[in-house]
Amino acid sequence: MFAAFAWVYFALNIALIWRLYAALRGPGIARPLRLGICLFVAALVAAFPVSRMFGGNGFWVKALTFAGTFSLALMLHAVMVWVLVDVFRLLNRVFRWLVIAPEQRVRWRHRCCAGIAGVAVLLSFAGFVNTQYPMVREVELPVPAGTAPLRIVLLSDTHLGRLASPEFFADVIDRIEPLSPDLVLIAGDILEYDFDPSDTGALAAALQRLKPRLGVWGVLGNHEYIGGNIASCKQSLREIGIRLLIDQWAVVGEAHGEKILLIGRDDRSSWRAGHSRKALKDIIAGAPPDGHLKILLDHQPYNLEDAEAAGVYLQVSGHTHNGQLFPVNWLVAWLYENAHGHSMRGKTHYWVTSGVGTWGPRVRTSGRAEIVRIDLIPQ
Repeated sequence: MFAAFAWVYFALNIALIWRLYAALRGPGIARPLRLGICLFVAALVAAFPVSRMFGGNGFWVKALTFAGTFSLALMLHAVMVWVLVDVFRLLNRVFRWLVIAPEQRVRWRHRCCAGIAGVAVLLSFAGFVNTQYPMVREVELPVPAGTAPLRIVLLSDTHLGRLASPEFFADVIDRIEPLSPDLVLIAGDILEYDFDPSDTGALAAALQRLKPRLGVWGVLGNHEYIGGNIASCKQSLREIGIRLLIDQWAVVGEAHGEKILLIGRDDRSSWRAGHSRKALKDIIAGAPPDGHLKILLDHQPYNLEDAEAAGVYLQVSGHTHNGQLFPVNWLVAWLYENAHGHSMRGKTHYWVTSGVGTWGPRVRTSGRAEIVRIDLIPQ
C-alpha cells in the first residue's frame, strides 16, 4: 500500500510541476524565475522522503519533516483546484461564460497559477489551524438499570513523534482534565516511527495529572508496528503510564462495585512482528461469565460483527482519521462500515473517533480532531 502511495504521490507531483512550468511560459516571467519556482516546488516534494532518512528530533530535522509533510496537503489541494480550473476551461469552450482576448491569455494563465497556489496555501493553512484546536465530542449511551454510571474519555491516533511533541500531548491532557473521567481509553497509533524515547518522562508527567479511578488503558495500532521496533514501543507506552491490552482482557471497577470487562485486541498489522492476532472469541474464552459490561478496544474498525457476536456492549476504534484531508473522507466512508461516529449492530454500540492527532501533514480539512467523552447512563 505504501509503495502504491509513493508511486501515485510522485506521479501526481511530476505532472503538477510539468503543468506549472508550462503554465508559467510567456512574457512577464523570465525563464530563470520559472525554473526557480518549479525547483522550489520540487524541493518541497522531495522534503518528505528526504526527512525520513534522518534520525534524531533536532530543530532542523523537525523543520524538514514539517515542510515535507505539509507539502502533501499543499499538493493535494493544488491538484484539486487545478482540476476544477480545467473543468471550467472545458465547459467554457461550450458555454462561453468568459471570453478572453488572445493578447490577454498569457496574463490570465499566470493569474490562474497564482490563484491556484493561493487557494492551496489558504486551504492547507486553515487545515493546520484546525489541528491546533481539538474539540470535545460529548456522547451519551444507555446502559441497563443497575449498572453504575461511567464516564469514559476516548483518545486515538495521537501519533506522538517529531510533529506531535510532549507539549502537544500536555495540551490534550489540559482539555481532558476538566472532564473528570472515570476511565481513559487510548485506541492505538499512539507513537510514530520517529518517536524519541527520551520524551517518555514528559509524557508520563502530563498523563499522571488525570488520575482516573479505573486507570488509563490502551491498545497498539498499525503505526506502532510500522515503526519496526515494537518492543521499544511497548516499553515506552508502559513508562508513559498506559496499561496495554494486547489480545487480553481485564476486569476493572470491582473495588467500586462495578463489573466492567475491558478487552484489547492486538492490531491487524501484528503480522509485521511475525505473529497474528487472536480471534476475539479466543481472547475472551477465559473471561468471567456474563454479567460484566464488555468494552472492546480495537484500533481498526474492521469486522464489526465480531464484537456483536461476542456480546460486546461498546467497541471503540480509531485509525480512519475521518479521511483527514478532503476528499479522502469519501474514500474512507466507502471502505468502512463505520468510518466515523456512532453506529449499532444488534445491541452493540460502536464509536469510531477521528482521532486527536494527524498522520503526515499537521492538516485536517475533512472534520475536526476530537477527544470523545462517552457517558454511560443507566436506564
